[in-house]
Amino acid sequence: MSHLKDQGFRILARDWRSRIGQIDIVAEDGDTLVIVEVKARRGVAFGLPEEAVDARKRQKLRMLLETYKSATKRQKQPCRIDVLGLLLDQHLAVTRCEHIRDAVQDT
Repeated sequence: MSHLKDQGFRILARDWRSRIGQIDIVAEDGDTLVIVEVKARRGVAFGLPEEAVDARKRQKLRMLLETYKSATKRQKQPCRIDVLGLLLDQHLAVTRCEHIRDAVQDT
């Protein structure tokens, strides 16, 4: 989350939950509402962390964004969905941070 703060994001919520699922991080980047899906792995044997956001997960993130916007009366606010892919070492320290802005289109 320090990466997002360093980039000027204002964190609104962590682990926001609704009946359909959970959003890892809700933030604002300027005037834009951003939900951030965080994927972390200790290695790349199964691919990069951000590659785990498949079509099914992208659809769920779109639904979660709409649910959040409705619940917080932010329907007219510009928005996007970002993915934060983290590679961790054996001590769980971040060795790589890949921030993909607007990773899920059609929001």
